[in-house]
Order: sequence, then structure tokens, then C-alpha cells
Amino acid sequence: MQGTPRILVADDDRTLLTSLSTRLRAAGFEVRCAQDGYQAVHLASRWKPDVAILDINMPAGDGFSVHERMESLRGGGLKGVPIIYLTGERSARVALAAKAHGAFALVHKPYDARELIETLDAAIAGPRDVVEIN
Repeated sequence: MQGTPRILVADDDRTLLTSLSTRLRAAGFEVRCAQDGYQAVHLASRWKPDVAILDINMPAGDGFSVHERMESLRGGGLKGVPIIYLTGERSARVALAAKAHGAFALVHKPYDARELIETLDAAIAGPRDVVEIN
């Protein structure tokens, strides 16, 4: 990959979006934010992120449906974009769904910014099995 890595962050929590995007920009990433599933898909289709961080529970499409819509968009370009799910829900259902959707990682809120940045770096470097970060 060349240039500054592009990260899409989708979450309905404005405070989280602001703090996370500030941290990611400080770490050298280009960041765009969406507050619901519809905005996330629309932005992803236009901007073509290198990695997407998707909240699982948000309006107008949860993280799983956003992931599915990104992969099915015409013209390709988004199939295979590493997805990091971000959630406050700690359940076997969520962990299994993240794995079934081919997530790169599952990160639980509250998240550790350093660990999330390391996960982003790994996602940009290449694929591996789903990692769950507590």
C-alpha cells in the first residue's frame, strides 16, 4: 500500500468518533467518520478505505449489514477491505457473527487506543485470523 492509510470509522457515539478519529489522525492515518450504517456504506463506496472500523449496534444498519453491503457493492473495490468490529457487547453471539462475517478483529469498548492502532497496522499489513481484543 502506498500513501497514508485510509480508515473509515462508523459509530453512532459522537464522543467516541471525535476521540478515536483524533487519535488515529495523530498516529498518521487519514480518517473519515460516519454516524450510521447508511452513511458508512455511502462513504465507503466513494472514498474506498483501506480498513473500516464498524460499531456493531448503530442506526440504519448494524456493523454486520454494513460489512455485507460494502462487499456487495457494484464495481468492487471494497471486497476484502479488512473490517474491525467495535462493540460494547461481550457475547458469544457477537464473537461468532464477527468470525462468520470474516472480520479482521473484534474490539471491545472501552478500547485501548494503542492496541487498536496496532490492530490497524496489522490489518493494513495483511490478513490473519479474527482477533478478539478485550
